[in-house]
Amino acid sequence: MFNQIGIDTAYLIGHYNTTVKALTKDGHKLTNAKRNTPITKTIDTVLKAFEHDNKKRYNKEHFTQMVEVAKIAKGKAISNYVIVIRFIPLLLDIAYHHKKAKGEFCLIVFTGLHQPNSIIQSDAMKLFSQFSKRKTFKLYSYDLAIDHQTDHHAINYSRKEPFNLALMPLSNKGVILKGSSLYINNPNHPSISKILYYDKHHKERYHHKKAINEGLKHWKRLEVTFTFDVTKKENKGFKNYMDGLNFVDDLYEIDEIATKAGIRGYSDDYLNYQINSVLNNRTMNNKASKEQFNSVESLERFKLSDFIKYTPTI
Repeated sequence: MFNQIGIDTAYLIGHYNTTVKALTKDGHKLTNAKRNTPITKTIDTVLKAFEHDNKKRYNKEHFTQMVEVAKIAKGKAISNYVIVIRFIPLLLDIAYHHKKAKGEFCLIVFTGLHQPNSIIQSDAMKLFSQFSKRKTFKLYSYDLAIDHQTDHHAINYSRKEPFNLALMPLSNKGVILKGSSLYINNPNHPSISKILYYDKHHKERYHHKKAINEGLKHWKRLEVTFTFDVTKKENKGFKNYMDGLNFVDDLYEIDEIATKAGIRGYSDDYLNYQINSVLNNRTMNNKASKEQFNSVESLERFKLSDFIKYTPTI
């Protein structure tokens, strides 16, 4: 499943009570997030990304972040969890805009949906599909990721300036090197909020402390984050976005970024599989997909099926 592009993480905004009801109806229960679980580091990363108050409107002592999770499938994969967060500056701003109480809205995080070396069960995609189809859950942000193994060079300081020059004008605010990762924050683009290129093998082995096959030592990932204004009326959720031309435009954008970064020859088969699975759950109604959504066998079965609604081309 390498050399594929796919949706890895999606952030939706919804009313907290509606979110609880939707999860409960599907047989899931929200509980307080515990430490030392497979999802702990992911939660820490998400909270860090949303802790800043750019408008300087809130003092940290005036609110406390609240994190809950729902375990939606058996296993330790992070895709088996849904994260629900309340009381962060982003949500307080949205509540202020709509003249609602501080705890009215929540951030719903589906993560780990594109993991070439891990099992993703269909439960994660089915729940993501249910939430994506409801206009009440607004699309805030999502990551498109390309995993490949054709870059055999370490990501270090010597890569910073060439990466900067290659991605102009998106990188006109500069490139940040942190460990084995290259970041472009807030690039010159209306919907792209971050571009990240990093050594995925290094991160899995040393940051997540996973036993990872040495044959994947050249595993690199390009991750582009698209972010949207949830207060606008035209934001009618993820499904509406995927059905529209803006999604196709964004696919062209990441393809151009990938080309500039030297990533070529990747396939969009897995992304098409994800999209059509969101639009039509029948694509997952087979034993192989239920046990492992992201298996080669499940992907091949999808490609040969008659369930395909459409195929966005890039």
